[in-house]
Amino acid sequence: MRKMDFSELNKQIDEKKSEVERTILRIKLPERLLRTRSRDHDEAKILDELCMKRWKKAEVDGKIQYISERVWYYEFD
Repeated sequence: MRKMDFSELNKQIDEKKSEVERTILRIKLPERLLRTRSRDHDEAKILDELCMKRWKKAEVDGKIQYISERVWYYEFD
């Protein structure tokens, strides 16, 4: 049995990672494509602010009903 340390394993994984990701995306093409990179910090912050504004607007419009502390009803358009 061949012995390998973690640095060698990580190197092999890094070498083949992009090829494998491209293959997976090509195979799953008919379905919705998923993000392969993490969001930028500023982008995540902006999206969080937009979601909070949308949530507060829905509260004001009466589209959210708080049934209990952990259960809500959100009326989608």
